[in-house]
Amino acid sequence: MTAALDPRPLHLRASGTLGEALAARVAERIQHGSLAPGARLPSVREGARQHGVSPSTVVAAYDQLQAQGLVEARRQR
Repeated sequence: MTAALDPRPLHLRASGTLGEALAARVAERIQHGSLAPGARLPSVREGARQHGVSPSTVVAAYDQLQAQGLVEARRQR
């Protein structure tokens, strides 16, 4: 099952990007246990649709989360 992302509008921090704001939101959900270990994040296209951002913004957020060790990428999943 794919976990839905928080539908609230993203808010930019003073020096941040939309990708950073999305990554921070997902990281917060992971750290608070709102996203269970092993839960699938929405596809890039679905995440972009849910937040009204470009797919590249979602890719940037997911890349940042992966670099932080909060998520892992699995091919075709």
